[in-house]
Order: sequence, then C-alpha cells, then structure tokens
Amino acid sequence: MSRLTIIAASWCKPCTHLKEEFPKVAAEVECDIPVIVEEYDDEKHHIDKLPTLCFTIDGLEKCRMDGANQDKVKSFLRACMAYENIELFGFED
Repeated sequence: MSRLTIIAASWCKPCTHLKEEFPKVAAEVECDIPVIVEEYDDEKHHIDKLPTLCFTIDGLEKCRMDGANQDKVKSFLRACMAYENIELFGFED
C-alpha cells in the first residue's frame, strides 16, 4: 500500500502553509494517495529541511522532497502517482 507522509512542525510557517494547501494541490493533479501528517521529531526523523514529503510503498521509502513550493509539490505528486502505477503493473525496481 502506498502512502504520502508530510513531516512538519507546528512552529514552521512553510509547514503550516503546505498542510493547508496540500488538499487543493492534490486535487489539481488528481492524486488519491493516502496522506498522513507527522509532527517533526529530531530523534525519529532524519531530515535536513522542513517540510518534507515522503512517498512509501509497503513501508519502503521510494522518494522524498523538501519545501513547500506548489509547483514542486505538484511535480512530486505526479512522480509518486507514476511510481505507484509502475509498482501496480509489476515493473518494480
């Protein structure tokens, strides 16, 4: 099962903006991948920048991006949907 995880912090303005705008951006590209939001924890998450989006399939991370730029988020979502379709049709890496 695929999943998108948004790692964000309540004190991070770009994170707050991304969490608010994400449903609209996902709807624009017709992305129906389930999304969860996790609060950043420096002991749990080994990332350099916030917000960070992680795409996983069956618990394995396939790709990630950081930042809240809407155009980059749209491109990332399209890439995740393509990756999901590749996995679905049996062309695994």
